[in-house]
Amino acid sequence: MNTIPPKSNPVPPALPRVWFFSIVFIFGFLLIGQLVRLGFYFAFSGGSEAIESALITKAFALGLRYDLKLGLILLIPFLILAGFKRLSPFIGNLAKRLWLVYFSLIIAALIMVNIFDFAHYAYLGIKLSASVLNFMEDPKESAGMVWQTYPVIRLLFIWIALSSVLSYAISKLIQKVSTQPGWAPKSKIRLKTNSLIIASAFLVILGIHGKFSQYPLRWSDAYFTPTPLVSALALNPVLNFYDTRKYVGATYSLQAVKDAYPRMAKYLGVDPLQPEALDYGRIALPKADAISGQPNIVVILMESFSGYKSSLTGNPLDTTPNLKKIGDEGIYFERFFTPHAGTARGVFATLSGLPDVDMRNTSSRNSAAVDQHSLINVLTGYEKYYFISGSTTWANVRGVIQQNIHEVQLHEEGSFTSPSVDVWGISDKSLFLEANTVFRAARKPFFSVIQTSGNHRPYTIPAADTDFIKQDIPLDVLNKNGFFALDEFNAFRYMDYAIGKYFETARHEKYFDNTIFVFLGDHGITAQGNDVGPHMPRAYLDLKLSAVHTPFILYAPKLIKPARYSTVGSQIDALPTVLGLTGHKIRLQGLGRDLLDKRYDNQRYAFTIFGDRNSAEIGILDSEYYFIRKANAKSGTLHALDSATPSVDLSSANPQRVAQMNRLLDDYYQTAMYLLTHNKQKTHPQ
Repeated sequence: MNTIPPKSNPVPPALPRVWFFSIVFIFGFLLIGQLVRLGFYFAFSGGSEAIESALITKAFALGLRYDLKLGLILLIPFLILAGFKRLSPFIGNLAKRLWLVYFSLIIAALIMVNIFDFAHYAYLGIKLSASVLNFMEDPKESAGMVWQTYPVIRLLFIWIALSSVLSYAISKLIQKVSTQPGWAPKSKIRLKTNSLIIASAFLVILGIHGKFSQYPLRWSDAYFTPTPLVSALALNPVLNFYDTRKYVGATYSLQAVKDAYPRMAKYLGVDPLQPEALDYGRIALPKADAISGQPNIVVILMESFSGYKSSLTGNPLDTTPNLKKIGDEGIYFERFFTPHAGTARGVFATLSGLPDVDMRNTSSRNSAAVDQHSLINVLTGYEKYYFISGSTTWANVRGVIQQNIHEVQLHEEGSFTSPSVDVWGISDKSLFLEANTVFRAARKPFFSVIQTSGNHRPYTIPAADTDFIKQDIPLDVLNKNGFFALDEFNAFRYMDYAIGKYFETARHEKYFDNTIFVFLGDHGITAQGNDVGPHMPRAYLDLKLSAVHTPFILYAPKLIKPARYSTVGSQIDALPTVLGLTGHKIRLQGLGRDLLDKRYDNQRYAFTIFGDRNSAEIGILDSEYYFIRKANAKSGTLHALDSATPSVDLSSANPQRVAQMNRLLDDYYQTAMYLLTHNKQKTHPQ
């Protein structure tokens, strides 16, 4: 009797071959990345001050995530294609050779980039970025410099040797995986197949995203400390090169900057002049009436706060009674303008004292512009805080904040006890009250920025705030007074409500009497066809000034006397003005000036810029006129701010005024573009 042997039912391997290869590749990729990072640390840490081990550990951990992101991106073609029989390197010889070429080219390119990174950092002290392509403008001279500076032949042999060794390792890995039992999907295990595909796709996407948050891992995450070596240690040179690709090439004319220097230096009060160094630094001494001691400073940066929508300018809908009361009791500048209409640009301008004039993208996204001299650092002995409802990863503002505010304590999503209400994080009211809790516990004087976000789509008003009463105003009435929708109108009112609730509490705190509260908008909102209201000059609608006009208030009932100024001011003047109230000796480097320094009252201007790289429109305004032109044009148009017909060009009737404002505008624009990457931190005077 024949016995029929039982059918073999082999258990498939735990992992498909593609997975097995990919996991080994990633682990090897991460290990090599950390070894390179270790070499980078030992190569460049010798001449620097001792760096805290916690910072080094964090840099290595962050670097691991950057490397994982890059490694997974490089694996995507393999993960998608190698599962097909004809394209599997574990089955056919042709596919094996093609994949070996693919990985060998990647290895050779990565080794070359890292060699360049070491050389670039040794030469310039900065991480490799796309700015290295600027050297290609004079390839002969650059090649000569490289040949005479570096051991090119030795580096070439190192590149070939390392590339060969690692390519051989990839070949042996493919061979090893090919000998493992194959795992071929069949109809009976289709569910398992699909589950593996979904799981692997999820893990790859998560690894590339790099964070458990709505914003992905970005270069700005590496700037968690102002120590340049630590940030360079964390960054992956390939990703950094890619992230900076938009910022290749200078946007300014160096000759134009040099020609403008004597005029700009005089405008800024630079003394003595240093034209060879293009140094705009100048020392501001304490005023005779400066506030004594160490007052706290709280800067409240209000989201999309258009001046024409507020009670401060007399809006008939009385939208901001709390802020109106604060303005009446403080120093209020009624002609205050932001250089641009954008939050990231507004944060950059406020902290650096420079308008963000790079129209390729916001300078917060440009790693070459992240190192800026900020007046905040004159406040030695202060605790420094930055509060934002959501995440600072947005628009890479984290780099601007953490790189330029020394020892800043960042409070953002994940650090609050209050619940998030929408995509922008916690409500404005919760943000203020969370900040108040921190201020109450402070044992040192403090400087803080509180950046609101509620006055922004989707205009969420928390249901828990039942004492806030929404108003129902007819749409035609809203439109006539600067609002385009009811939810926008009530969200604007809610921001004022949140400010009121904060001060109901803050006025009873010990820190209140010794605190200067600073209010300004990150930008305004263009009226977009709606009226700016009967209370505003027509120019704010016709010339788009509604998008850049915000309030500027200094409020400290126990420290400063109320006043109202029609002085033209700019967002970049905010910190120089605030610090000018204190008894600090400060070094100014940006383009901002103290609005309370009467030396400059005969020459007060605000600079504006709209549009993008190809159609940027720049302008400059004083108390009477607004001069506007295309950034790349030689001439423009002149407009009267108080005219009933402000769109009319008055250039022909005012040739001298046009020539003077055009000259200043060009000087200002060229200097601002230059300073974006030439305004690095310098020691403040003691």
